[in-house]
Amino acid sequence: MRKKDEAKPEVIFEASLDVLMDSGFGGFSMAKVAERANIAVGTIYLYFNNKEDLLNQLYLKLYKESIERFLENYDTTAPFTEGLKRVWVNYLMHRINHYKKSHFLEEYYKSRFISDTHKQMAEQMKKPVHDIIQKGKDLGLVRKDVDNEMIFLGMLGFIRELADEHVANVFVLDDNSIDKAFDMSWNMIKA
Repeated sequence: MRKKDEAKPEVIFEASLDVLMDSGFGGFSMAKVAERANIAVGTIYLYFNNKEDLLNQLYLKLYKESIERFLENYDTTAPFTEGLKRVWVNYLMHRINHYKKSHFLEEYYKSRFISDTHKQMAEQMKKPVHDIIQKGKDLGLVRKDVDNEMIFLGMLGFIRELADEHVANVFVLDDNSIDKAFDMSWNMIKA
């Protein structure tokens, strides 16, 4: 029996992200992953039972990493808008700096591969921001006439578009434009 290489799953995950970016879920295959990773197809099956197992394990890995990034340096004792901005910028930087991973998480959520359990996990990724939005409402700082999910989606959609345009070099973000973009989001939701 062949011995497993501890680093090999990471190589397979990276190759999978590349294949998904190039071919989407419809064109995703173990053969393409093996070719991209420069390994034999059989090697992938030492680590993953099938395509669904590979995609599900990739999702779980990226889910855990993302949650940590979204709340990085968030201080619950900071003034409300400062804390909200920290998380908003974290989401933006995650989308920019981890574009393939972020794109995978978004597309996986819409794919036939996602299980009910993973859909619930994806919804849990929103909870910290929903809690921050609710805190703003409780403080009288955030609009109470709009559902927390709608506020979240409004901010997230704007963040995704900004990041996508930046990654494509269509609209390059700098500190000043990020500040202005956050101000636009804040003006949209403030009471």
